[in-house]
Amino acid sequence: MCSSDLLPLLSCLLAVNAYSGGPPSSACKNMRPGPPHQPNTIRAGARSPHSLEATVCSSEGSPCGNGQVNVTLWSTKRGAFFRGFMIMAEVHGDKGHGYFIPFPESKDLTGRLDCEGLPKTCPNPDACQGTANAITHNSNDDKDTINVIWTAPSSMTGQVVFQATVVGENSDDKSTWWEDIRSNTVTLRP
Repeated sequence: MCSSDLLPLLSCLLAVNAYSGGPPSSACKNMRPGPPHQPNTIRAGARSPHSLEATVCSSEGSPCGNGQVNVTLWSTKRGAFFRGFMIMAEVHGDKGHGYFIPFPESKDLTGRLDCEGLPKTCPNPDACQGTANAITHNSNDDKDTINVIWTAPSSMTGQVVFQATVVGENSDDKSTWWEDIRSNTVTLRP
């Protein structure tokens, strides 16, 4: 049995370990890093050294299937690695549609996150089950590129944009992250 003096230390260590392995599902609501990533040393409105791109896959010469979307998060500035990230799909301002799987080269750096109760507005609850509807980091190793495949619910058509939060570094004296990094808009057709 642990002494009462060790319990605060153990709970702190577990919290830090949990964040280095990816955010908790409570981060799904606002995609904002919580403790221990406070305060952010990046000033509001600062341009992110990271970019998010979405490309609808075609069946011809593509590593993903027709109707899926290739989503790439990368560092636009040499040496601007990131340690953590979270990506979700957004349709009409509502996050959490579809599900993500990593490309083989990103598999060891990513983890899928189940954001239950999202999306909030879903015409078919069976198609919006809240399983793997966000993708995140699974370690605090330096990363410069992540490639994932997003699959829409089967009946979805229209415009989709992807949103990311990226954590650059997190230490005892400095924490940096960028919120609301948005991809280009892609259009899903029937």
